[in-house]
Amino acid sequence: MLLLHGHYKFFPRRAAVRNDWCTVCKAPRLAVGTRSLVFLHLFHIPLLPVARVTDWNCSACGNYPGARLATSRSWLRTVFLFAGFLAAVAIWILIATLVTGRDPLAQGHGRMSDGFVGAATFLMVAGVVAWQALRQRRRAEEPGAVESKAPVAPLSGDTCPLCGDLMLTRSNPRCERCRVDILTD
Repeated sequence: MLLLHGHYKFFPRRAAVRNDWCTVCKAPRLAVGTRSLVFLHLFHIPLLPVARVTDWNCSACGNYPGARLATSRSWLRTVFLFAGFLAAVAIWILIATLVTGRDPLAQGHGRMSDGFVGAATFLMVAGVVAWQALRQRRRAEEPGAVESKAPVAPLSGDTCPLCGDLMLTRSNPRCERCRVDILTD
């Protein structure tokens, strides 16, 4: 039986604005937070409200401001070592299968074809892990990855950056016309 499930986001509204570094535009931009209610659905029928989430989008490109953050080099080294370990296990399985004629991972009498299947499985998993690590490494080496950690000046809180109205309260700035919070920290 096919079970269609997932989640929907209902009742989106602008909730807040802040200055943020957009890793897609590679520049400081205004980020707009859209708050919505998440419902679980079953067979496309919304059933249960689960959470209230705020999705941040760059005002210039519309993407999530941290969409292209670089991965740390130590994490990439760990992933490459793991992929190398999986490849070494696959080569060991393949050599042991060719020498002995049976599967070295099987407890009893494993057939030779089982050993080839095990080696191929380990090689495929190692290949997928290494491919993902290479994608992340290319992203880390892109120009502008260092600037993604550049500090961004916070909003002043005097005027609304969306409509330009003057803010009345300075302690917790909020635009009553746009109905958004102005995040100044």
